[in-house]
Amino acid sequence: MAQPRPRETRRAAGAILACAVLAALLRLPFVRTGLSMDEGGYAHVAREWARGVPLYREAWLDRPQGLLLTYRMLLGLDPDGGAIRVGAVAAGATITVLVGLTGWLLAGRRTGTVAAALYAVVGVAPRIEGFTLNGELLASVPAALAVTAALLWRRYHIRAWLIVAGIAAGGAVTMKPSGLDGLTAALAVLAVTSGRHPRRYALLLAGAALPVGLCALHGATIGWSQYWHALVGYQLAALGGTTTGVDDRGTALLHSLRTVAPELVALSVAAAIGLWSVRRHRTAAATVAAWLAGGLVGVNLGGSYWPHYWVQLLPPLTVLAAVTVTTVGARRPGVRAAAFGAVLLPQVAWLAALVPATPAQRARAVPYAEAARRDARIAAVIRAGTRPEDQIFVLVSQADIYFLAGRRTDYPYLWGKPIEKIPDALPRLRTMLDGPDRPRVVVLNNAPARIDPTGQVERILAEHYRPWREVEGVPLLRAVPDTPPR
Repeated sequence: MAQPRPRETRRAAGAILACAVLAALLRLPFVRTGLSMDEGGYAHVAREWARGVPLYREAWLDRPQGLLLTYRMLLGLDPDGGAIRVGAVAAGATITVLVGLTGWLLAGRRTGTVAAALYAVVGVAPRIEGFTLNGELLASVPAALAVTAALLWRRYHIRAWLIVAGIAAGGAVTMKPSGLDGLTAALAVLAVTSGRHPRRYALLLAGAALPVGLCALHGATIGWSQYWHALVGYQLAALGGTTTGVDDRGTALLHSLRTVAPELVALSVAAAIGLWSVRRHRTAAATVAAWLAGGLVGVNLGGSYWPHYWVQLLPPLTVLAAVTVTTVGARRPGVRAAAFGAVLLPQVAWLAALVPATPAQRARAVPYAEAARRDARIAAVIRAGTRPEDQIFVLVSQADIYFLAGRRTDYPYLWGKPIEKIPDALPRLRTMLDGPDRPRVVVLNNAPARIDPTGQVERILAEHYRPWREVEGVPLLRAVPDTPPR
């Protein structure tokens, strides 16, 4: 009876790798759908940093250096940004393998294989941009590695795995400050295995401190106050600022839930059943509950509840859903297949609808695709009508236009939330637009009154700018030559 085990192990490992290939194939069609607003904005800030523009001062972003270093690496492979979406494909395939290994280590080979198959499909997650290289997807790679490494340490008692778990958990935080789920899960594995063994906790936390400490050291060389404000102070303001109270957060959460419900309801129901199924299995219950709890904390930290925040929950949810599929169908393959199909149905239906669709219908099915196409056209007009040294300003948030146009701005805040939350952001915007070094072109993808209800920005634009072009309903203003624009 012992002889088939190596063959079964190889078969399960092969199945998980096949799921990784499936994950890559399902994500490949989205490589050419254009960069999302965040992807293009991250690429712009990473490129500015590579050119020597001070990070967190002029090249401002509320994300840690791990994310930006990843983007710098990808831009090194392809300066035009083509490698960014390939990076998302690689991330999806890698998480598929790690989720499969975690399910295997927690509940057996079959659960691991099902978990990998579920994530390969569910992880595409069109409504929450699971196929884009957002901070949540990038953080999920090291977070999932941290969980897998902690479980490998528990099984084989090799200290190196505990160090790997710590470094990976810290690495997740360097992708996005809310990427705490890998650390909470790894700590849970330690708690159920070692109790209060202080040296093992110290080893894990020392590993986690390494990438975080390196980022903090770099932040101190830039200017600690600027670094802290970008990564923590701004987020605290977003949580409790005067313009974002409990009512605003609640409204944002409800709107987000309505958007992501088709993506997450079936998966969440299956995950809840899975969590109940493992309640008496101490290691599995503690690990996945802590993993999920860390992800939920991360979703709530930002306060804006953008749909892509929920990408962080997909790995623990798929592991728990896999437990449900293998448990309810333990003795009845038909029931197992039905449960598996029910979890996958929303994504499979969405993907199947794309097969007979026209190119225009497929573009509309991708949440950001039409905006990406429009932004590419705007960028082409700007490139044709300005010099490389000319500055532009996008009012606001469509930060991908800077990257696509190859133009820059001295104004640090490219997204709308910092302008809303940082006290000196709006006065600095008015000063820039009203000063002698104002940008040559302003892209009005938002009405000025939405950004500045006092009307001052609108007045300044009326005084110093005139209509130049219009691209798909988006006005482009050009500075009048009363003073030399920059």
